[in-house]
Amino acid sequence: MTSTMKPEWLSLTGAAELLGVHPTTVRRWADSGKLPVHVTPGGHRRFLRKELVALSGIEVPASATSGTERIWSDYALVETRERLVHSPEPGWLAAFSADHREEKRELGRRLMSIIMQHISAPDAAQSLLVEVKSIATRYAQNSEQAGLSAAEGLEATAFFRDAMTEVALQMPQVAHLESDAQLRLLRKVNQVFNVFQVALVEYYDRRSEGTP
Repeated sequence: MTSTMKPEWLSLTGAAELLGVHPTTVRRWADSGKLPVHVTPGGHRRFLRKELVALSGIEVPASATSGTERIWSDYALVETRERLVHSPEPGWLAAFSADHREEKRELGRRLMSIIMQHISAPDAAQSLLVEVKSIATRYAQNSEQAGLSAAEGLEATAFFRDAMTEVALQMPQVAHLESDAQLRLLRKVNQVFNVFQVALVEYYDRRSEGTP
């Protein structure tokens, strides 16, 4: 018997929910050719569900039962990659050698792990913030070796901070996060980056003063 099942078309919002990203990200992917998109006579974007599911390299997010921190992390990584791919290469990125970039990636993975722990931990999880300072110091050392100034090091961290806080602001739309939970998420992410950026500047200050 021939199947009479009709293809399932998704709107921009529906595609965003399936892929676990913000609608603006879906629009950008569609406009750049990364996603197959069909435009109606009225100019509206429509997406075939089966085409989106079949795509490689775009992961359907874990369900909300896996925790706010996991959902936020998945979205934040996608947003960061998209910014690096589709934006002009930042000057600070060009300064890093292959070895410097690999170490930065490892430090980034460690920092992301700590942020995820910090999101789910009690507000007084000071031990995690101590580890953030340690990572920031090594990040500053790596940046100094690459010839970056303190200002350029801060510019690099601001790039990633902006991506991660923007995703936190989008969480109510992509994960149905309540306002109180969103505020707590933003507070946690900002707390980590505040500690990180202060520690980075303190390292450069010590170096300028000749202190190890």
